[in-house]
Amino acid sequence: MAATGPAHAGRGGGIVIINVGDDIMHVRDTDPQPVLGEDGTETQVGQIGYHYERFGLFWLDFWRWSGEYVLYSGDSYAPLTDAEVEQLGGAKFPIAYHLPPGLLGLLAGGYYLIVLRRPRTVRFALIAGGVLILLAVILFVLGLGAGVLIPGLLGVYHLAAAKFGTPATDADSEINVDEDDAEPERPMPRAVPRPSAPRFETDPFRAPPQQAPIHVERPSAPLVAPVAVDPNAEAPKMLI
Repeated sequence: MAATGPAHAGRGGGIVIINVGDDIMHVRDTDPQPVLGEDGTETQVGQIGYHYERFGLFWLDFWRWSGEYVLYSGDSYAPLTDAEVEQLGGAKFPIAYHLPPGLLGLLAGGYYLIVLRRPRTVRFALIAGGVLILLAVILFVLGLGAGVLIPGLLGVYHLAAAKFGTPATDADSEINVDEDDAEPERPMPRAVPRPSAPRFETDPFRAPPQQAPIHVERPSAPLVAPVAVDPNAEAPKMLI
């Protein structure tokens, strides 16, 4: 992040904690041009830069504003209009003006709190890593410089987490790439034996179960009873 700072230190010098003031970001060199100073002296300047106001902490700019193209040499500069810039051969807009290193650091910190601290799937890690690396390449082509390391390293971290995190299974959408070890298996609860339910007949067309017949045991020999005959009786009688 420190390497993405402006090419020229802000005016005022010394080691400061809060950076408030103006600065010039180098754009490209050009043929030396005469510039008349405030005291009437003529100075040859041969660099095109982008002059702006800034606010930062510990040599890291967090915000920049009031940008304009200038011709400068050292601490001497002269503002340029758009027509004058075209006459000098044009100038590429410095993308770092809108992406100061302090702001990139704040965005990376917010990304860590919102995304990296939460469980992520392998699919999300692969997509996010590819997008961040592509963004870093685009910013590098636009001339951001060493500031592309911030999205680039975040993208590499996502891809490494998807590659070396928890091994993929059939349910990739439920894998947490931040977990290095699988969750230990929990013991299965033991089944509690239950008494069997009474058996009832549920078929309405089947006859209900019949009870077993009552078996009566009879004596093997017949009973013998003495019989007396009364001659005076009309019929015989049995005496027991």
